[in-house]
Amino acid sequence: MKQYIAAATVASGLLLSAGVSVASTLGLTTDTPSLSASLASIDYFDFGPDAELLTDLPEVDSLDGVSPNGFTTVDFVVGFSTLDPSDTSDFAFGGFFDVSDDDGQFLVGDLFAIGFSENVIELQFNNLSGSGAGSFGTSVLALIAFSDPLGANPFTSLFDGDSLAASITISNVQDVSVAPIPLPGGMPLLLAGLGGFALLRHRRRIQS
Repeated sequence: MKQYIAAATVASGLLLSAGVSVASTLGLTTDTPSLSASLASIDYFDFGPDAELLTDLPEVDSLDGVSPNGFTTVDFVVGFSTLDPSDTSDFAFGGFFDVSDDDGQFLVGDLFAIGFSENVIELQFNNLSGSGAGSFGTSVLALIAFSDPLGANPFTSLFDGDSLAASITISNVQDVSVAPIPLPGGMPLLLAGLGGFALLRHRRRIQS
């Protein structure tokens, strides 16, 4: 057993030293509205320590809760560090997405965070604008689901010049606020009783 643990520890160290990102999903909860392009091509370009992902303006072919006008496309360009794509402090980190219809820009935003899960890259965008921005909250999540199996961390399977088939789904990110902690059923009675004791003690002090 100790040998297995030691081997796992060495393997983890080798992965980290090789610069493989150990981040994972952003863990965001999404809801409508949403829009999707089921037939997209994702291009990947490697520039040494930095890289870019971009699309070929696929057509939006599925809508839920929004109604762009006419022919609608998705466009995005994002840059990141190949050592850790989720590192927002890296100078290469940045980008935008643009959903355009016959009237112009329907939904536009700036890259805020990057995550991933198996065969999926997650891109969160905020600073939303455009004619359809009012239907969304403060940010959206774009899920890039690759047709080919890229593994638990898709970034490790990308090579310079790749053009990969995928679907893109952009959904509203739910604003998760902290709910108030409910009081136990007997708490109001207890508080009322304590208040009564305090008032009684106050009266006794006055009388004495």
